[in-house]
Amino acid sequence: MPKALFIVTVWLVLLSAVPSFADSFPKVDADLADYDAAIEKMNAAFANVPEDAASKDWIAKKLQHMVDIDQHMRKCSMSLPHERQYTEAEQKYFWSQFMTRFRDLDRQNTADLKSLLKTHSWFTISQFGKKCDSNAWLLVQHADQDPEFQKEILAKLEKLYPTGETRPQNYAYLFDRVALSSSDPSKRQPQRYGTQGHCVAPGKWEPFPIEDEANVDTRRAEVGLPPLVEYMALFLDVCN
Repeated sequence: MPKALFIVTVWLVLLSAVPSFADSFPKVDADLADYDAAIEKMNAAFANVPEDAASKDWIAKKLQHMVDIDQHMRKCSMSLPHERQYTEAEQKYFWSQFMTRFRDLDRQNTADLKSLLKTHSWFTISQFGKKCDSNAWLLVQHADQDPEFQKEILAKLEKLYPTGETRPQNYAYLFDRVALSSSDPSKRQPQRYGTQGHCVAPGKWEPFPIEDEANVDTRRAEVGLPPLVEYMALFLDVCN
């Protein structure tokens, strides 16, 4: 399973409020400074690439850069608290500081992607290749702050995947993401392919509710996904 595809299925618990802190957390502040410096360095390096919105090569590089910073951010969000052995207080402080960075980067990537899509309806496989198609999809998958945009792209992918112009798995993952993306729990719908879920215990991941769950493996096979039980096993080492 591609790393990007694997990471996208891990749902983060977003803080609904940012608490205030009287204590100092120098280790966390140092880690956040390193993170900021890494993102700044990546952005500065791409800024040296001559912009040419009419060039497919430049668009491919732009999409890759957006995915690179997206994945670096998500990797840090999952790894830093664990690898750096934050205390409970340090974890709370980390999330109070990191979530603004998280949301801002996703918003910027969504805005940049929308700008590219003003010229190209989608980065189809025949015109841009599989990498651009998957990179653009990943950015849409993470545009949770703009569910209407996700729905718009889902409608495009629904027409494109039967023709081979986008990966069928892209459609499946985005379908499930859209079904569950509403901020209002009463408006959320069951997912169709079982791609979205959460850790419920160490070494145990479970999908969120699935429509017609008895036939989910048939639907997964239709879009090239493995049986659900095999997919769930991939999270054995992630849920800890």
